[in-house]
Amino acid sequence: MTMHLQRDLDNLRKSILLLGARVEENINHAISLQANRDLSITALMREAEVEINEMEVTIEEECLKVLALHQPVAVDLRFIIVVLKVNNDLERMGDQAINVLERIEFLAQYPRIEENLEFGAMGELVKTMVKSCLDALVNHEVALAKSVCKLDDEVDTIHAAMYVKLRSVMESDARLIAPSLSLLTISSNFERIADLATNIAEEVIFMEEGEVVRHKTQRAVK
Repeated sequence: MTMHLQRDLDNLRKSILLLGARVEENINHAISLQANRDLSITALMREAEVEINEMEVTIEEECLKVLALHQPVAVDLRFIIVVLKVNNDLERMGDQAINVLERIEFLAQYPRIEENLEFGAMGELVKTMVKSCLDALVNHEVALAKSVCKLDDEVDTIHAAMYVKLRSVMESDARLIAPSLSLLTISSNFERIADLATNIAEEVIFMEEGEVVRHKTQRAVK
């Protein structure tokens, strides 16, 4: 590997980790926002989203430049492919956080729905998955990446239960249809963030072991 290629790869690594930290921060804000409905952080989240979008474009351009200039192979090529995919997944995770923000703003006009909804447990799982997939990326930890894949089923289960409960709320009182749909959308946003964290974990496995685990059964990542 040439010195220039190593420098460019190091810069890519730093950039994707910085993007990951920014996205993780906004996701944590979204989870807190759902819990406490404190709209004072909305401007901060929107400013971060602009920065996230700009970073995503810059990283993609840098990846393409490294591919064109150095024509990397083997492990280096695999790393750049992973950065391109993770870059896109992180930007989409950031979009989901903003979607939560928009739903919370809508819900501000309604009283809270008094129902035993497991947003707290779902939020903690999502936080863990996001942090773990980024830690796995930073530290090249395949075992940690595989643990993220396993947690995805737990989030899916909570989301399915949320749908059943909110459907019951809507059936019992038509006035609660609009806020219930927004809560269901928030649940879907969190479930999607978990899916994207799983995507990143799968890319870490590919980067470290050269194995594509997408679309395989859970047995493939045990």
